[in-house]
Amino acid sequence: MDAPLSVKRLLEQVKARLEPPFSAVCVVGEVSNFRGSGRHWYFTLKEEGAALSCAVWASQQRFLQHKPADGQRVVLKGSLNLYVAGGTITLAVTHCEPAGVGDLQARLRALEADLRAQGLFDRPKRPLPRFPKRLGIVAALGGAALRDVLQVTARRAPGIDLLIAPAAAQGERCVPETLLAIQELQDPHWGCEALLLVRGGGSLEDLWAFNDPELVRAVAECRIPVITGVGHEIDTTLVDLAADRRAATPSQAAELATPDRAALGAELRRRVEALTARTAWRLRGLETTLNLLADHGLQRAEPLAPPMARLAALGQRLALAHPSRGLDAAGARLSLLRHRLGQAAGRAAGELDLPRVREAQRRLAPAALRGLQVRDQRLAVLTERLRGLDPAGPLQRGFVLALDAEGRPVTTASAQPAGASLRLRWRDGERKARLE
Repeated sequence: MDAPLSVKRLLEQVKARLEPPFSAVCVVGEVSNFRGSGRHWYFTLKEEGAALSCAVWASQQRFLQHKPADGQRVVLKGSLNLYVAGGTITLAVTHCEPAGVGDLQARLRALEADLRAQGLFDRPKRPLPRFPKRLGIVAALGGAALRDVLQVTARRAPGIDLLIAPAAAQGERCVPETLLAIQELQDPHWGCEALLLVRGGGSLEDLWAFNDPELVRAVAECRIPVITGVGHEIDTTLVDLAADRRAATPSQAAELATPDRAALGAELRRRVEALTARTAWRLRGLETTLNLLADHGLQRAEPLAPPMARLAALGQRLALAHPSRGLDAAGARLSLLRHRLGQAAGRAAGELDLPRVREAQRRLAPAALRGLQVRDQRLAVLTERLRGLDPAGPLQRGFVLALDAEGRPVTTASAQPAGASLRLRWRDGERKARLE
């Protein structure tokens, strides 16, 4: 007979043989005596005539899709652990779902396959309007989903009109009210450019109405683009597959449907800066071209030169272009022609050349006189223009010219402070004055 084993040794051997075959076990039962002890959850899974201790460690709690509660019938997945120090067997739970969910999943997969065969999920997705003026929203009044959509829209695009069609989020009223809301919002009378179908998160049973074939068909055949935000990121319903765009949450649905005012402002500022930089670059290029032309013979302009200096420059240019210079040249040419004509007349032989000479002399005198008259008239016009530009001209008519301390004309009352010294010039002299 073998030597007896210690209790610890026996339990360790049982643990080594028990845990590997049951490292991934699935069991169904009713939850009872649920309690949270520190960070972990403990409860008993029972049925008539049997009970099993269960635990959900803190590291696994955030991965559970369903939190167990007393009286619920659930399906658990996990591994059996034998606690040697206490001699107890515990199921370490890694997954929990209400009993019957597996049947719903099978129904959902069959329904999805049937609707996909009808082509409701394979139609081309329509683009969303970039700058919509009005959006339609199908949501339950007072729900968190509608509140999230309103908050995001007010922050991103407060100028967009929102038309809300209330509909129950679950239960018997959900499908008919949602169908009626979709039918109403896509009416061209309301002018909606896109439709948001939103609802908060929930269990598969809570979201089952959004798998209804009639509702899926209404979303697929809607006249305007449809954005769905049903449940949370892990929830996917059949209306999500039929919609033009599926959002993980109602808030994201509102973000997809509205332009971001802050982003548009930043883009506008970026484009303005780029346009300003390009304009400055172009102006620098034109400035370089102008300087090159000026260096090759053109005089550099002085746009800020004093008026008196500009007037003197204009007078000098007018003097260079005075008609008298042209008259002097014309007179010299006329004398040369007369001299040549006299020489030609003297050399002419015979009486036959004399009539031609006299006729030429007769026509030459009036032509020269007309040329002189035209130039004289032009000289008179230019003289009058020059006289009008003379700063001393207004002084002859009784005006007074005010000059500052540097000799520049004072053209505005705000140009000189009180107490400034001025020189007042009349046609017959100057006087000094001081402003009060």
